Amino acid sequence: MNNIYKILTFIFISIIAAYASHLLNSSFANKFAENILALLTTLFAINIASSTLIASKIREIQDKTSYAFKKSKTSLKSVFHEQIVIIVIAFVASLLRESSILQDFLSKKIVCILSDSVIFFTFIFFIDVIKDIGVALFELLDFEEKE
Repeated sequence: MNNIYKILTFIFISIIAAYASHLLNSSFANKFAENILALLTTLFAINIASSTLIASKIREIQDKTSYAFKKSKTSLKSVFHEQIVIIVIAFVASLLRESSILQDFLSKKIVCILSDSVIFFTFIFFIDVIKDIGVALFELLDFEEKE
């Protein structure tokens, strides 16, 4: 249930940011949308490296303690798949953002606000993943210090 509230909060923040950007007639959303795929794939690469470090630390601790770490391993795999899905969602939102057919059907304003909301959501989601990976990494480092 906590994840649902977190995602709903991310969606709310994303919609507010996209709407505010449009109201302020800011070019930030346009520039951000142009670079979102490069940014997300870079963050994904960093997250893979961090997750690899976490997995190796888990393996070291597992070898010493024989603890299975099933939830941790499942979580790492799940986050990996979530990040790929989020990149695909950002790709689709970027594609739809530039669709003249969709803009003619709904209006350019609505298409921009909706697609910018999705793009902002994907970025916020990635920031949350980075936070979770960082917390996990520091907990593993603390685990070794407590031994």
